[in-house]
Amino acid sequence: MGFTWNSSDLTALADPHFIDKLGHYVHGHQAENYTFSMNVMGYQAMYYTAEFEEIIKRESSIEALKTEVKQVCRGMFGKTGTEGWEVSFRAEALIRNTLDPNTHLPLGETDYATDLVYSNTILFSLQQNGNKIFEEWARNVGLIETLEEKPEIHSHSTNILPISVEEEKIQMTM
Repeated sequence: MGFTWNSSDLTALADPHFIDKLGHYVHGHQAENYTFSMNVMGYQAMYYTAEFEEIIKRESSIEALKTEVKQVCRGMFGKTGTEGWEVSFRAEALIRNTLDPNTHLPLGETDYATDLVYSNTILFSLQQNGNKIFEEWARNVGLIETLEEKPEIHSHSTNILPISVEEEKIQMTM
């Protein structure tokens, strides 16, 4: 039996920068009981109707719209062992390739136009406290910073104090 957590349980899972940092860490330490996989699930294509393309041509200097193609993957980063965990996610990236109408696969080498966009991020562990194990691990390797590590966030003061609505009304009438 396993346990799962999502971004409402661990906010770092909703942060694409955290997922990128996690991926870089796992890639750099694969010899140390870390695993990675990124399987292509398929492609999404947005084809434009002739009527919409005519509107765009009339209202802009664009001569033709190019089909928008996204590569959709299911990825996983993991750590093996007794305090192991697995973070799985869906990742999409806009690619510049066109799709072959017969195979529905990109023609030529895939050319990425955007970074990965992550969704459906899930943390899985066999341990009931796997979320705490993962969070502590992420802090220890520097992927999650605590507020104590960033004192400048709270140490800057300003001369402007917040004014309540009532104080603002009083100042406006004076």
